[in-house]
Amino acid sequence: MSNNRLVIVITGLSFGGAERVTSFLCNYFSAAGRDVYLISLTKGERAYPLSEAIHVRELSASHTKGKLGKYRFLIGAIRKEIKEIKPSLVLGMMSYSGSLAAVACKGLGIPFIISERNDPNTSVTFSEMEKEIFYFIHHHFVTRAIFQTESARSYYYQKEDSRGTIIPNPLYLEDMPEPNAGVVASHQIISAGRLNKQKNHALLVQAFSIVHVKHPEYKLTIYGEGEERPALEALIKQLGIDSAVSLPGIEKSMFARLQEAEMFVLSSNYEGMPNALIEAMAMGLPCITTDYSEGRGTVVTHERDGLVVPRKNPEALADAMLSLIEHPDKALALGMHAASIRKVLDSNVICKRWLSTIEETESSYYQRKER
Repeated sequence: MSNNRLVIVITGLSFGGAERVTSFLCNYFSAAGRDVYLISLTKGERAYPLSEAIHVRELSASHTKGKLGKYRFLIGAIRKEIKEIKPSLVLGMMSYSGSLAAVACKGLGIPFIISERNDPNTSVTFSEMEKEIFYFIHHHFVTRAIFQTESARSYYYQKEDSRGTIIPNPLYLEDMPEPNAGVVASHQIISAGRLNKQKNHALLVQAFSIVHVKHPEYKLTIYGEGEERPALEALIKQLGIDSAVSLPGIEKSMFARLQEAEMFVLSSNYEGMPNALIEAMAMGLPCITTDYSEGRGTVVTHERDGLVVPRKNPEALADAMLSLIEHPDKALALGMHAASIRKVLDSNVICKRWLSTIEETESSYYQRKER
């Protein structure tokens, strides 16, 4: 390894699962002695704390016209930053920013790792043509790739291909209260995530309207912000459940809200490894999730540490919610098993795996280069 400088590229630093993980990793790498440079492809609010030792560079392509113009500008700007910093390795977070960074690094003699944060098998964020471009980049521009699940890894790499590494999302136990001792009979059902089509909160609202008929004492709170807010507010009004459903926006004290809740529901169409769900499980909440990976496996094992229901099926989701409401012993058992995820995803264990993967990639790359 020629130096200890490490560049990490991400789309932005606002609220979100990938952004939170990236911020935490930056702090961990910095504390471990790495000289960390964080390049954000957009300017804006920083949602998560960053050590003062981290060098943050913010780019903006807002002045460019069209997609191609934006891509050309960002690739050039990233490449310029990397040439100036001269890092030992570059890490690109997420498909979009990671792919742009991978192209920017081409020919610079620096190892490049990309980290996919969603499952491309089920994600509809990108077109099929864009996915083909990402596939090409993985096989021609990337030294190594990090995925959250085997399902995501298998989209790009065969099992015997050592370039694909699986590292699940970490849990930050030092920031987390102890898990709930039992089911909190608060009549509060909660969810959290961006208000967008991926998270499909409309499904949750529709399912809750069925639950509300039988159990009007229950309330639903969905934390988060996004472009689907007007549509969700209209749906809530149309279903006549305004008094039972609230959308309070972004919540900075999510663990306190999890402590008050009776159950957590994830209604996503697709996910990588959902932070909101694993945090709810770690708090000992009975959890329900859609089968966001279409049978390829979710964080939850059905009927062991939570319930898994089909995507886009409000009746099935309502039945699962009613099952937990009407069978508190079952809810308690699921929540107790869910809390065991703390041992598996302890951030100290997961972050060490990240750092060792980076160091192994650097070592093998520069050894080959010297031959």
